[in-house]
Amino acid sequence: MKETGGAHPRSTPSVSVVIPTYNVAPFIAETLNSVFAQTFTDFEVIVVDDGSDDAEELEHALEPYRERVCYVRQENSGAGAARNRGVQEARGDFIAFLDSDDLWMPEYLEEQVRFLRADGYDLAYSDALLFGDSRIAGKTYMQTAPSVGP
Repeated sequence: MKETGGAHPRSTPSVSVVIPTYNVAPFIAETLNSVFAQTFTDFEVIVVDDGSDDAEELEHALEPYRERVCYVRQENSGAGAARNRGVQEARGDFIAFLDSDDLWMPEYLEEQVRFLRADGYDLAYSDALLFGDSRIAGKTYMQTAPSVGP
């Protein structure tokens, strides 16, 4: 894994994917696989461990991705602080946040970047299909917390 603090060897990516983590070692590989399966490939991945109790397991799970992931550890400060740390490390023109137990469909980044660039938008968000062992599994995020306004 590339540790932060040194020069980045590649040119500036279009997108920096920031993934805050906290006690999610069992899920991180599936999350990363969904990122590396994207049809849009001009991105970097920054994983920020927010003081996980399972840091050793997480680092083991990240091992197969060590050449493709920038890994940062910090003292536990909460998801927002971990996202902010990822933004500090980011080099991309755009920032894409992904929770460490979530997945992207293969065209996610391609469609988001196309949308943002089409009319010069600064921000975009999308709906999500909820899954797992929850009473709201199978619903979309917009069904549970709909947007209001234009």
